[in-house]
Amino acid sequence: MTVEQIRHTRTAPSDTVSYRQTYHRRIARKILAEFSHERALSPVETAPGHYVVSSADGDTEYRFRAEILALENWAIDESSLRRVRRGEELPVDAIALVVDLAPLLGIGPQALPDYLEEFINTLAISAERSDERRVTAADLAYADFQTIEKTMTEGHPCIVANAGRLGFSAEDIERYAPEVGNHFRLVWVAARREDCDVATVGGVDYDAMLVDELGVETLADFDAVLRECGCEPDDYRYLPVHPWQWTEKLRKLYSADLADRRIVFVGESPDLYQAQQSIRTVFNSTRPTRHYVKGALSIVNMGFTRGMSADYMRTTPLINNWVRGLVADDPYLAAIGFEMIFEVAAIGYRSPTFTQITQPGSEYRKILSALWRESPVSLVGSDEQLATMAALLHVDHHGDSLVGAFIARSGIPAAEWIRRYLRTYLHPIAYLLYRYELKFSPHGENLILVLDNGIPVRAILKDIGEEVSVFGDPEGFPENCARVLTAEPDEIRNLGVLSDIFDDFLRPLAGILHTHRLVTDGQFWDLVAESLREFVAAHPDLDDKFAKWDLFAPHFGAVHMNGLQLRNNKRMVDIEDSYASLIDAGHLLANPVADRGPR
Repeated sequence: MTVEQIRHTRTAPSDTVSYRQTYHRRIARKILAEFSHERALSPVETAPGHYVVSSADGDTEYRFRAEILALENWAIDESSLRRVRRGEELPVDAIALVVDLAPLLGIGPQALPDYLEEFINTLAISAERSDERRVTAADLAYADFQTIEKTMTEGHPCIVANAGRLGFSAEDIERYAPEVGNHFRLVWVAARREDCDVATVGGVDYDAMLVDELGVETLADFDAVLRECGCEPDDYRYLPVHPWQWTEKLRKLYSADLADRRIVFVGESPDLYQAQQSIRTVFNSTRPTRHYVKGALSIVNMGFTRGMSADYMRTTPLINNWVRGLVADDPYLAAIGFEMIFEVAAIGYRSPTFTQITQPGSEYRKILSALWRESPVSLVGSDEQLATMAALLHVDHHGDSLVGAFIARSGIPAAEWIRRYLRTYLHPIAYLLYRYELKFSPHGENLILVLDNGIPVRAILKDIGEEVSVFGDPEGFPENCARVLTAEPDEIRNLGVLSDIFDDFLRPLAGILHTHRLVTDGQFWDLVAESLREFVAAHPDLDDKFAKWDLFAPHFGAVHMNGLQLRNNKRMVDIEDSYASLIDAGHLLANPVADRGPR
C-alpha cells in the first residue's frame, strides 16, 4: 500500500469525543495485555481465541478476542472488547477498568487514588488531545524530528501509567509537556563557585561551552546583573533551570540561599527550547545544533521523581569520557555508522542546608543540577530524517501505525525493512554488551534512528551516564564512578538483549507488525533469529562470551515493570541495585529464538 493510499483509507471521526472513546478502548487493551503478560491477570478462554477477565467483585466481565504471541504477548483485538456488568453492556471505560481490577493487580485501597492520578494523567495525553495536534502516521513518516517527538502518545511500551507528571498543574502541562510541543525559555541563575560541582569530558571547558551556548552578549548581561547586586562574577557559576523547577522548588526551598545571594537570578535563555519525551530534557529549537539541556524537574513521572543530584553530575561526564574513549576507534561500530551522543558537561549545586542533613540519594539533593548532551542534528545529512525509536510503536488516531507508514514510504518489503532495522539497532547494542561488557537501557526513547526515505540506516544512542551498567573490573575505569559498575552472574548477563531488547521493545513492536498484517509474529522472530545468527557469525572472537551469555537460551527471567511501579511510584527501582533483584524468579519467558539458533 502506498503512503497516499494510507492517507485516504480512513475517515476521521467528526469530533474529539470519538477519539476519546478510541483511546479509552486502546488503553483498556493495554491494561489487559500488559498485566496478563505480567501474570497479574489470568484471562479465561471461553472459546478458541475468546477470553474473559472478571472484576474482583465478580460483577463485571471484560470480554475480548486475542492471540497469545511469543513472549506471552497478548495481541488483543480492541474492537472486540466488551464491558458487561450484571448482563448489561456498558461503554468501555479505562478508568473504570482499573478500579474494577485493582485488587487483582495488587493495588490496595490506599494506593488506588495515587495510581489513578497517574493513570488518568496518562490517558489524557491521547484521549484529550486537541484535533489540531493530531497528525496521521502517513504524514509523520515525512515529518521532522521535533514534530515526531511531540506527536508521540504511547509513552513506555510496557508501563501503563507512564506519564503521571505528578506536580504539574493543567497550565504546566500546556507550557512544558512534550506532547504539547510548546517552546519556552530556560531560567538562568548564578551560584557560588564553592557550592557547585562542575565536570566535563576531555576537551570541553565549561565556561567556553557557555559562550558557545549563550553568546558573549548574554553572558555579559548576566555579569552585569551580578555586579548590580554587589556580586563579583568570578565568584559564581552560571547554570540553567527548568522554569517549573525555578517557580515551584528553587524560589521556595532555596529562599534563604537567594536572600544570601548564594544563588542569584540573572535572566532567561535567549534561545527557545522544546521538551522531549523524557520531559526534563529539552531540545534547542532556535539553534538545533546546540546541546540538549537536561535539568532537575522534581515531578513524579513513571516510577521516579525526576530530580538530578550534584553527586551524579560530578561523575556523569567522567563516565561518558571513559565510554567515549573505549569505543571511539572501534572499526565495527564505525563501519555500521553507529554513534553515541555524549553528556559533555554537568553542574550541580550543593545546598549548604540540605546537603549536611541528607544522604546521597535524597530528593532534597536533586533540586538544582543540569547537564549538556550533544545534539544529533549535526550528525545527519540534509536528505536524512531523525526519529526517536519510540516512534516505531506509535499508532495514530485512525489506528494506522507509523512503522507501517515508514515501510510504505521505503518501497521495500516489510521483511527487508525489518532486517535493516535490526542491523541498525540490535547488532550494535549486542556488540557493546559482548565486546565491551557495557549494558545500556536501549528502549525507544533512548535511541534515535537515522532514516533515509523511511529506511533505518544507522542509530544514535543517548543517555549514557545514567543508563550504562559496566560489568567486570575494566582497566582505567575512574574510581569515583563506581556507581555504574555491576557484578551480575553470567547466566543473566544476556538479559541486556533478551529482556531489555526482546521483551521491552521488540515484543510490542512484533505485536504491532502482526496486528497490522505487515509480518506475522512468527515471521518477525524468524527475522530476529536470522539477524542474531548473522551477528554471531560475524564475531567469532566473541564465541566464549556467546557461550556464557547465551542469546538462544531456552528461557529467561521476566521483569514486571508495572509491578515494580506499583510497589513504589517514586522510586520504581534502585538503579544502584543488582539487576538480578528485579527479576521474578517464578516467571520464566520462553525465548522466541531459542529453537532458531545456529546449528
